[in-house]
Amino acid sequence: MRSFLVLSLLISSLSLWSGPSKTTEFIKVDQFGYFCQSKKIAVIADPQAGFNASETFSPGLGNNQYQVRRWDNDQVVFSGTLQVWNNGNTHSQSGDRGWWFDFSSVTTPGTYYLYDLANQVGSFRFEIGDQVYDEVLRQAVRMFFYQRINFAKNIPYVDAKWVDAACYGGPNQDKAARSRYDKSNSATARDLSGGWFDAGDPNKYTTFTFDPLLNMLEAYRLNPTVFKDNYNIPESGNGIPDLLDEIKWELDWLKRMQDATGTNGFMIKVGVDNFNEVPALPSLDTRPRYWVGECTSATITGAAIFACAGQVYKSLADPTLQAYGQDLIDRAVKAWARALVTTQNLSTFETACDDQNITSGDADRDAGSQLGNAVAAAIYLFEATGNATYKTHIDAHYDKIRPVNENYWHPYNMGVCFALLKYAGMPNATLAAVSKIRSQKAGMNYAFSINNYQNKSDLYRAHMEDWAHHWGSNNIRSNSGLLNLDFIHFGINTPQHALYREVAEQYLHWLHGVNPLTMVMLSNMYAYGGEKCVNELYHHWYKDKSDWDNALTSPKGPPPGYVTGGPNKDFSVKTISPPAAQPPQKSYKDWNFSWPENSWEISEPAIYYQGAYIALLSRIIGAGAGCSPATSLEDVARLDTRMQIVPQPNQGVFTLVYEAEEAGPSTLRLRDVQGRLLWEKKVDVLSGENRLEVMVNKVPSGVYLLELQTESGVGVKKVLVR
Repeated sequence: MRSFLVLSLLISSLSLWSGPSKTTEFIKVDQFGYFCQSKKIAVIADPQAGFNASETFSPGLGNNQYQVRRWDNDQVVFSGTLQVWNNGNTHSQSGDRGWWFDFSSVTTPGTYYLYDLANQVGSFRFEIGDQVYDEVLRQAVRMFFYQRINFAKNIPYVDAKWVDAACYGGPNQDKAARSRYDKSNSATARDLSGGWFDAGDPNKYTTFTFDPLLNMLEAYRLNPTVFKDNYNIPESGNGIPDLLDEIKWELDWLKRMQDATGTNGFMIKVGVDNFNEVPALPSLDTRPRYWVGECTSATITGAAIFACAGQVYKSLADPTLQAYGQDLIDRAVKAWARALVTTQNLSTFETACDDQNITSGDADRDAGSQLGNAVAAAIYLFEATGNATYKTHIDAHYDKIRPVNENYWHPYNMGVCFALLKYAGMPNATLAAVSKIRSQKAGMNYAFSINNYQNKSDLYRAHMEDWAHHWGSNNIRSNSGLLNLDFIHFGINTPQHALYREVAEQYLHWLHGVNPLTMVMLSNMYAYGGEKCVNELYHHWYKDKSDWDNALTSPKGPPPGYVTGGPNKDFSVKTISPPAAQPPQKSYKDWNFSWPENSWEISEPAIYYQGAYIALLSRIIGAGAGCSPATSLEDVARLDTRMQIVPQPNQGVFTLVYEAEEAGPSTLRLRDVQGRLLWEKKVDVLSGENRLEVMVNKVPSGVYLLELQTESGVGVKKVLVR
């Protein structure tokens, strides 16, 4: 559920909220919510192994011991009985035994919680409706704005606590980066500015952009209306979705990586050459920046991305962006021609371009991965140009690459998998290739898909093999959902499409809190509906012991919307438990301490995790089930989007900035998370911007809810008091 839909919309009464007097993390729901017609199953857990094995929960098991209640008035809208999972056996992957509570029959839009009659405890709040994930998507896309390099983060595009000047624009930095092999020679300086932090480190890797950019570009192509032009970035309101504005920031950097070679190839990497301790604010990092030059893996990556992106931007109404798109396609054609030369017609690939003198990710790709990416590039070039020479390369190599040569379509190499399915859907594709690709995909119900789901193999309903819980497992979780959605988009196994969608949603629910950690796997989403979120990120900016350390206990905390790496059963520091020595799904710790604790293996965000999550979320939104109109107290105008709390967090003294459409008498109310009224004030708002001061500095630290009631509607914002 979204936090701004959780308050009772009491227009004519000052009666207190209801809601549970006590909540438990052992009743696990999607903390943002569910679409009206979606499958809605909560997981109730009793830990048996892992870090919380000493805690127990014995749910009410009798008939109708579980209820769905409205948050605003405690009205019971559904009662049901728990279903035991796997005869009461412990789920080895989580260390929990558990039960399922199916409340799919609740389809009326509103804000709810689950209630255990026997224990008199409730779940976190959640929403049912057709826009439950819209704000989540907005914050997830905004992550890329915070990751921009060489661009200032200023009010009003960020809250005051995340203001920073443009970074890496000083001497010997991104606008004049030098060769890693000739660092003292100013003649090697190249303008390689722009782009995003790849992850928690401030470096930029061409090869690492392959899956995230293709994932997001194809997500846009599938559902262009899902992405809006109002995400509060400097380009908002320019007539194109802000996702494409963000992607263009990265594309412009990739263009410089191509231009800098003078050959139409692509450089592979830009960054720093040491791990020296620097100030948390990126703008204060004065370390010189260096580049590693052209590499076959980078050139192939650039060709694929530009060929796909060019078609996206050519499809826009703006003639300038249409020309931009054509330029990308022209660049892709030239990059492909260069790649054929440097790879000797896709037979020999450079696999040791990156000696990691520029720390720390290894940007090289093995020969098999490069051939797979080359096939994807040929598919997008064939789509963009219609030139049959690209088809010749596709047909010559498609069955030599993963997943076709392994006949296993797993949640890796997603850009290649999608491109292959796209080729199989082209009317002029070779029939033998079409048949092989589609028949292989049709036989993949056993691979992270409906077979596991129907066999009820995972207590948490989002099956992944034990071995998939490695570094970056949240990326694999999102990709698993995408694998299932691909059956639908490409018209494969049509009778099972509803089930594929249902399975895909379960992977999203896991990421939103239906997991053994009861944690939203995005940072600091408290103001947008999360009740227990990632609080700490391993990141150059939001580092340990800085003002940005922790979302709940630090003066500023990290921004919302960052997806972390996730549980990692292979965590290298075996003396730190958790995450070590845990069941795979519990192999996580919410911390960001650097060496020697190596938290980057767990809590580091990355553009690839983010891109996969955005693709999954947007594609589910795009196929979302509609809802019947809201009724009763919830059938009123919402004011939340015109409200902002400044500063956030605060010490109980803050300002509500409210953009009113009309003047009139209004009421401000502050409530605790149980809905109890703590403070109330009558105010008169004026048309336009209002700055309404609130002083409640005697309340203890915690999360509160500020309600604004006007004659035209009601709005709610979370307030974090420390």
